[in-house]
Amino acid sequence: MKILVVTGRLAESLVHNSSPNADVYVCNVDVAAFITPELLEKAPLEGYDLVLVPGLTADCSWAEFERKKGVKVRLGPLHAYDLREVLKHADKIEFSHKIPACRLIEGKRAEEAIKAVDELEKEHAFEIGNVRIGGKSRMKIVAEIQKLKIEDLRERIDYYVESGADIVDLGIPIEFENEFVSKAIKIAVDHSKVPISVDTFSPKAIEIAVKHGVNMIMSLSSSNTEILELIEDQALVVAERDLGKLFRLIELARAKTEKVIADPILDPPLKVAESIERYLEFRKLDKVTPLLFGVGNVTELSDADSVGINALLTFIAEEIGCNLLFTTEASPKTAGSVKELKRASYLAKIAKIRSSPPKDTGISMLVLKEKLKYETAEKPESFIEAKRNAEFIRDPCGDFIIFIADGKIFCKHEKAIIAGKTAKEILDTVLKLGLVSRLDHAGYLGRELMKAEIALRLGKNYIQDRELNFGFL
Repeated sequence: MKILVVTGRLAESLVHNSSPNADVYVCNVDVAAFITPELLEKAPLEGYDLVLVPGLTADCSWAEFERKKGVKVRLGPLHAYDLREVLKHADKIEFSHKIPACRLIEGKRAEEAIKAVDELEKEHAFEIGNVRIGGKSRMKIVAEIQKLKIEDLRERIDYYVESGADIVDLGIPIEFENEFVSKAIKIAVDHSKVPISVDTFSPKAIEIAVKHGVNMIMSLSSSNTEILELIEDQALVVAERDLGKLFRLIELARAKTEKVIADPILDPPLKVAESIERYLEFRKLDKVTPLLFGVGNVTELSDADSVGINALLTFIAEEIGCNLLFTTEASPKTAGSVKELKRASYLAKIAKIRSSPPKDTGISMLVLKEKLKYETAEKPESFIEAKRNAEFIRDPCGDFIIFIADGKIFCKHEKAIIAGKTAKEILDTVLKLGLVSRLDHAGYLGRELMKAEIALRLGKNYIQDRELNFGFL
C-alpha cells in the first residue's frame, strides 16, 4: 500500500521515525490535533491508497472530505509513537473516520480473543441453569451478596449481572428468620437473569432454597452431610481443606447429583501459597471435577487494590485448572471485583489458548499504570517557574459546591444544580449559563471537576478542595 501520514510541525521527527515505508506530509500547524480538512485542501493526496490523519482529530468531518477528494482518509493513532504498530495492520483492517486506529486495533484484538474463548463453551462438563461449567469452558464468576436486604436485593442482583456475574450467590446469615430467607430467595430466583446459588451450612436454609428452585448450593462439608437428602437437581459445592475428606464427600455427593464442584478452600494471606498447593494436589489426583476458587477470601482480607490481586489469582486459577471464581464486593476496596474477574477470566483463557503470557490480546486490566511510556518533548532551555497565587478574590457570580452522588458529579450553584459524568460537559454548561465571571474561578472549577471525574471513574472518594488519595503513590 502507498500510505501518507499527516502530522504537525512539532511531531514531524517522531512521525518520520515511526512511519517506515510511508510518506509524511507536515501541515502548516504546530500541534497535530489542530489539523482540519481545510488544512489538507492543497495537500498532494493523489495516488495514495490511504491517508492517515491524527487520531485526535476525530471530531472533523473526514468522511465528507474523503468523498470530496476521492482518496481514503482515515484516523491514525492517538500518539505518533503507535504509528509503527498501526502501519503493520494497514492492509488488514479497515480504519475508521471516528475511532483512532490504535483503539480500533485493540478492539479487533479483543473481539477475536473473546470469540476464541466463547467457542470453547461447547466443551463443558455440565450446566447450572444456562451456564456451562467445567471442561474447556471459561472460568465462571460467582458473585456473592453477603448482606441480604429485601429492599435493594433486585438492584444488587442487577448490578452483579451487569458487572459480568455468571451466577449470583446469596450469603445466608448464621442466624435468620425462615420467613425472611424464604422471601429473599424467592425474589432472587424470580428476578435474576442468571442462576442463583445460596451459601449456607444450615439444612433449614437449604430446604427453603431448594423449595424455591435455586440452581446451586454452597456448601457440603463433613459437618453437614445430612443436607444431601435435601438436594434435588441443584449443583453442589463440596468444601474441605483435607483432601482425603474432600474426595470422600465428592463420592457421597455424586450419589445424589452429577453436578458436583470441589472447593479445597483458598485461604487468606498468609496461607495463600499453602492453599494453592492444595489445589494443585487436587488437580493431580482429579483432572475432571470442576473446581471453585474463592478469590474473595484474599481480596477482602488484603489492604491492596483488588484489580492486580484479581488478575494474578485468576491467572493462577487458570494454570491450576479451576472452573469457577468466587468473590464478593463487601467493602469499598473490593468494589468492581466482579467486573475485574470477568475480564481476567477472558485474559487468562486466551493466554492458555495461545500458550503465551496474558498480554497483547486487546484485553487489558491496567488502571493506574500504562503499558507504554511515550517519548516526551525535550526540556526547553528557558521557562518560567510556576508559582501559586495565594490571593483569593470571590467571584461576584457566586460559589459552587461539588460532590459525587448516584454515579454522577453534581455542581451546585445558587442559580442551578448541574449533573454530569465528565468535567468538560459540566464546565461547558456552567459557561453557557454564565455562572462564572473570573478566569481564576473558571480555572479552579475546571481543576475540581477534573478531580471529581477521576474520583468517579476510579471509585475513589471526592471531597472538594482536598487532594485525591492515591496512597503511597
